[in-house]
Amino acid sequence: MVSMTIVAQGGAALGVAVKTKKADIKEIGYAGAFSAFCDITEPAIYGINLRFRRPFICASIASALGGFLAGLLNINMWSIIGSLIGLPSFIDPDNGITANFWYAILVTAITLFVAFGLTYVWGYNDRMEMAKKREKPKNPAKADLAK
Repeated sequence: MVSMTIVAQGGAALGVAVKTKKADIKEIGYAGAFSAFCDITEPAIYGINLRFRRPFICASIASALGGFLAGLLNINMWSIIGSLIGLPSFIDPDNGITANFWYAILVTAITLFVAFGLTYVWGYNDRMEMAKKREKPKNPAKADLAK
């Protein structure tokens, strides 16, 4: 199920990147989507999805659907790597490619398209403001030492 979460975050970031006309957001969105499809979600989550909030909600909805379908179809994973590059981990080491692998591909595609579609339609528009990065809190004890 964790693989579907990773794919959903990438799909939402990709939805923002495709829809926006702002070059800086497009760049962050594509980079975040690419890295999420390679099993690293932090650029997608912290660079795009959480900063606009709605893409994160869309990814969460798609992730819930993907996890539900993965559980319903009893999909098994034989290694600990997710997302698109982790699809071979759904191949049964004893029996090779079985229905489990094809179900995993189907559910991954559904999750990706739902996250992308929801984000494209509802989750983002160019009038939205990106939340500002928060400053790190200052440690008052260190400030006293500097004096």
